[in-house]
Amino acid sequence: MTDRPEFLGIISLPYETTTSFLRGTRWGPDAILNELQIMDDFDFLLGKEPLRNIKRKIIRAHDEHLVRPEVQIDIARRATLDILAQGGFPLSLGGEHTVSLGPIRACLERGELGVVQIDAHADLRNSYEGSRYSHACVMRRARDLGCKVMGVGIRTMCAEEAAVVARDPNVFQVDGRRAAQSRDWYALLDKMPQRVYLTIDMDGFDPQEVPSVGTPEPGGPTWYHVIDFIFHLMKTKTVVGADIVELMPTVPFRASTRLAARLTQLVAGLAVAT
Repeated sequence: MTDRPEFLGIISLPYETTTSFLRGTRWGPDAILNELQIMDDFDFLLGKEPLRNIKRKIIRAHDEHLVRPEVQIDIARRATLDILAQGGFPLSLGGEHTVSLGPIRACLERGELGVVQIDAHADLRNSYEGSRYSHACVMRRARDLGCKVMGVGIRTMCAEEAAVVARDPNVFQVDGRRAAQSRDWYALLDKMPQRVYLTIDMDGFDPQEVPSVGTPEPGGPTWYHVIDFIFHLMKTKTVVGADIVELMPTVPFRASTRLAARLTQLVAGLAVAT
């Protein structure tokens, strides 16, 4: 990634309306931000203290902005556009996966965009439980916007989603086993635009490492599988924004929150000039 932004814009989006299994993702953003305050700043993988030297600005969505998905999406879109206009890197923290649509729309307004999705679920349903803005539909809405979509770590989908993957040449899928066992699929990035948006659903990780999520699925890539891919992605593509979503912080599984915070630190350190 060249010409890196000079500051980090964190958008806190504790939105949770369409969650269909376990609830509690609305507490994810605050849990990650709090964890960043108490953990060591030094990142072994980067060899530096990225957040100590990065200029930061935090935007928090107010409760009244989080009632309806259309309102939440527009608030997130405008916050992202503001960060981009100032030359910053927008990093959103959710909340359920629906929160990704606002930043994706904003980044798309600045040019052709692909979406790289680390996730256990395809999220390609046209609607779910009566909502086109369900967390299970977010990648379908990204396709509706014209974005190519590359899902990594996918381990479950319905027949409708399988049909989308089969017929749509701009939807690429890497299943959980392949994501965990090889790197041959990295070549799929050649099919994506140079500008990409990275969305990380925490259930994309193997639940043995990240059990505290809203919709866990067995199998999938580990911490080192995921971060190796992120390093490669940042090196080969222009990542213009990112989000980390679907953490469901709980005390018994505090390690999940620590991993999400480390991931936040890593993405920021790779994306922003220090």
